[in-house]
Amino acid sequence: MPERQQRVQALYEIALSIGGKETLTDTADTALAGYLRKLNCSVGGIFRATDEGYEPTATIPADPTDNSLLATAIDRLAEVSTDELPIHAEPADGTHYYLFPLPEFGVLVIGKQGGAIDTATQSALTPLNEKLAEACRNKLVERQLREQRNRFEAVFDAIPEPIANTVGDDGTERIIASNSEFDRTFGDTTEPPKTTVASNLADADTESAGHNRPINTDESNRRITTETTCETVDGTGEFLFHGVPVDGEQAAEYIHLYVDISDQKRREETLQRYERLVENLPIGVYRTTPGADGEFKLVNQGLVEILGADSKDYFENRPVSDIYADPEDRKAFSDQLLEDGTVDNVELRFETVDGNQIWGEVSGIVTETDDGPVFELTLQDITTRKERDQQLDVLNRVLRHNLRNALNVIDGNATMLENGLDEDSDELKRHVEGIERRVSNLEELSEKAVTVRSLFDQGRSTTTACDVQALLARVAREFEDRHPEARVVVDAPEESLYVNADVRLKMALSELVSNAVVHNDRSTPEVKLTTETVTRDGEQAVEVVITDNGPGIPEHERQAIETGEETPLQHGTGLGLWLVYWAMSLLGGDIHIDDADPGTRIALRLPRVGADTHPQYDGGTEMAVNSGD
Repeated sequence: MPERQQRVQALYEIALSIGGKETLTDTADTALAGYLRKLNCSVGGIFRATDEGYEPTATIPADPTDNSLLATAIDRLAEVSTDELPIHAEPADGTHYYLFPLPEFGVLVIGKQGGAIDTATQSALTPLNEKLAEACRNKLVERQLREQRNRFEAVFDAIPEPIANTVGDDGTERIIASNSEFDRTFGDTTEPPKTTVASNLADADTESAGHNRPINTDESNRRITTETTCETVDGTGEFLFHGVPVDGEQAAEYIHLYVDISDQKRREETLQRYERLVENLPIGVYRTTPGADGEFKLVNQGLVEILGADSKDYFENRPVSDIYADPEDRKAFSDQLLEDGTVDNVELRFETVDGNQIWGEVSGIVTETDDGPVFELTLQDITTRKERDQQLDVLNRVLRHNLRNALNVIDGNATMLENGLDEDSDELKRHVEGIERRVSNLEELSEKAVTVRSLFDQGRSTTTACDVQALLARVAREFEDRHPEARVVVDAPEESLYVNADVRLKMALSELVSNAVVHNDRSTPEVKLTTETVTRDGEQAVEVVITDNGPGIPEHERQAIETGEETPLQHGTGLGLWLVYWAMSLLGGDIHIDDADPGTRIALRLPRVGADTHPQYDGGTEMAVNSGD
């Protein structure tokens, strides 16, 4: 075959070996093998140009260092620039290497033993080299795109929020890809979840026709970010929706990202409800900085109304000490709160906007913020209560001193009158005895009024543990000594039962036993004291039952106690039962009155507690004794 025809045949077969393979490496390997076989060459390589130099894509042999000719060509390649190509060199007799440019890709290296490649063939290789370069570039782009796609898919599925890729066809949007979290949240579907755009976007330039998401019709900014409600596999959820356009062949292609904000919205709603509650509380709620003056950081409407301000603006740039009747009280309060960290029910005098002084009860805590400590405070107007306390103090003095002194005078005069009467003045003596009985009743009522005041002086509730059995035994002994004609029996289990109570429980029991004995019309008054454990609102309680054989409690007095209020037509004749009622209420218990046959059954019920975690009340006149180590 003529030489020219052989050359054409070789070039044709080299051209057939270029392209059509799956990967860049396969394309380069096949083409390189075709070059070497048809050009009768033994070694070669295809190298891709990078910022760091040339990187081998395919070489024959696989390890270039195994062949000195190829190694020499590669060393030369590292030294030359693209402008110097092509290059032919003969490093030794009968050995040749060639460096051919592969435009916009790299270099083809060929090594030949036993003779050179003729010039005509070298020239004819130029279009083949360009074809090889194009094939390699295409495969390189495909590989890069495949790698980018793989990375995108990995990131796509690794995103912890639901995400989907959608396209719009003929006005209908469909999902072409979604991650596993999207499928778990919205189900395996080809349609985007149905959404409801937040009402605050009603005026936005959006439309939803043919789409299940808000679409911005502003072509200059097709990105969407909005809060929306979506249907999920579990019902509905609140999401922050992001719609990002994808620039590609399909104009209506988007990436949808749904950030679940359901918990955040619930927390916001809870916070808003709390803020509304605080704002509408009938007490003052406010936040200040510490210090003798202090600065208001937050006030509610309750504080505005208590201090008679026009609005919250009144407190801006105004020191907290301005609302105190005595600014020194603010300094002392601030120092105390900083030291203790919390205060409860501190009574202080304040001054309203109009200059009127009021009494306030302040509670608060210290909280730490990025800007330092702040006081979280509440203020309750107790002016009316303080005035009532003052009135009670005056009445208490009147009952304790003035009324008692007057009764003593009346009693003394009645005695003198009785002593001065003749023996036959029976009717006058009966009148005098009536005066003495009334004086005695009034003295007893005065004493009970003082006792009632002492109930409230001790505060509400107690953490003192009281042995109920021991207390009942003490009360029974005291009344048997005082009233030997009566029979007071304790019928209680041997196991000690404990309740949170102090001397007020003894006061209540003594009052009930006294009523049962003193107002009993039997020759032998009988009173029975028992205890049992009952369940109240799912919690264990101790019930102390007082049963007597007397005439019973009048219906109008019982109704007054059971309803907790008196009226002009429904009221008691004394303070005894009210003393019991108030004592139980303050101790966190209750009272129940029932008829017995004969007499009355009264049950006092208090929560049961353990004996090892509280100081113990011993049933005597003292409040409590320590039972610790």
